[in-house]
Amino acid sequence: MAHETEHTSNHPTFNQYVFIAIVLFAITIVEFGLIWDRIGIADDLGVTKIPILIGLSAIKFAIVIMYYMHLKFDDRFFGTVFIAGLVLAFVVGGALITLFIGFEAKPREYALAHAVPYEGHEAAEEHAAEVVEPGTGAETTVASGPVELAVGVVGETLAFDTANITAKSGSEVTITFKNSSANNQHNLVIVQDGTKDEVATDGTTAGPDNDWVAPGDARVVANTPLLASGASGEVIFTAPAPGTYQFVCTFPGHNFTMFGDFIVN
Repeated sequence: MAHETEHTSNHPTFNQYVFIAIVLFAITIVEFGLIWDRIGIADDLGVTKIPILIGLSAIKFAIVIMYYMHLKFDDRFFGTVFIAGLVLAFVVGGALITLFIGFEAKPREYALAHAVPYEGHEAAEEHAAEVVEPGTGAETTVASGPVELAVGVVGETLAFDTANITAKSGSEVTITFKNSSANNQHNLVIVQDGTKDEVATDGTTAGPDNDWVAPGDARVVANTPLLASGASGEVIFTAPAPGTYQFVCTFPGHNFTMFGDFIVN
């Protein structure tokens, strides 16, 4: 067929493109409204907000591939290839997540029972105050005895301004957390090493009424309350047994980038 006829039959019309753009824009506005805490809808929806957002994203995704990628107007073979690859990607991703959940990286009982903390730097740590790692752009706070630590956030980048904090086992630790973000809510949760994502997942089920932390979670050492933008809060606890722990924000989705190491000597 002629090029003009082929273009007309295998592509949306101009009016269809305009209508699709309006629909995509409207869905995006709804998505933004669901996550903007100033509107207040997010608190009312609770955990149901996540499946709603996933559903809206799926609708936008389908519209884009069917019309902007004009898969709707192409041969069925191309659609089959695309969907097959998409399904394969989801299967592989799901299998990988299942693998991580099924095989937790826990130390063997013998190694755990016979673990001996390294005390070679104990004398130096008695006089340690605050250390900044040169060239990293992130502070490492080291302290012993009664410990007072300050942690903040880096603007709207979903990141703490401190990469590592350190204290001595058995010391009383006070962490003052300042949420200087203009739009985002944050908390600071001390957890067992390697459990931040699991704790955050369970915290999502617990909801904002529980500060996005599951009540009685044995993996949680301590946590601040959920802080609104511009607010500050603190948590006081006794530093646990020597080892590496993590501090993380468990607000849904923040745990992937907003975390650091809490090292107990």
